[in-house]
Amino acid sequence: MPLLPAKNSTQEFDQSAQAVLADLKKGGSEKRNEFVWIQQERVFAVALLGTGSQESAAQVTISAFNNAFAALNHSLPKNPEMSVWDWLSQYVVEAMGEFHNEFSGAPDDEDADPAQDGSANMDWETTVLLGVQRVKRCINQLPQDQKRVFLLRHSLDLNYDQISIVTNQKVEKCIALLYRARVQVVKCLGRG
Repeated sequence: MPLLPAKNSTQEFDQSAQAVLADLKKGGSEKRNEFVWIQQERVFAVALLGTGSQESAAQVTISAFNNAFAALNHSLPKNPEMSVWDWLSQYVVEAMGEFHNEFSGAPDDEDADPAQDGSANMDWETTVLLGVQRVKRCINQLPQDQKRVFLLRHSLDLNYDQISIVTNQKVEKCIALLYRARVQVVKCLGRG
């Protein structure tokens, strides 16, 4: 199984949560199974990046869907602009938080100021113009902690607070790792 979900149809992730979840709530187990089938790769990818273990990621994925369906039984999201992924990612992050509370210690207080290495001043958007294959090659060369944060942010659309919970690190450290990852990708792209 690839680390990242196939983005063959981002429409399934960007649909309005209200519409999809109202339909899901009316439907039976067949609708829920279809929903899980569509969303499971992305949920598992977040869980795998957060746990580092396929067995743990599977448990987190199951927990995330259980929590999401339990919440769905109580109410639908109020925000009409919320996407299905934005709604579901809350439960993935919540399940990751529960996992880290049970199996991991508190995040360390390592110094993570991106201003120290100048990475806070990088312009990430310009690197996208240099080509997807080159960018992917450069991402694969990143150290594991930087790669994990980079993928959670840019491939799985999690925000800094969510990444912090998934990786069990302080927000500041996640931001610093992301900036450093961007610096490394820019340097790699500069070399061709």
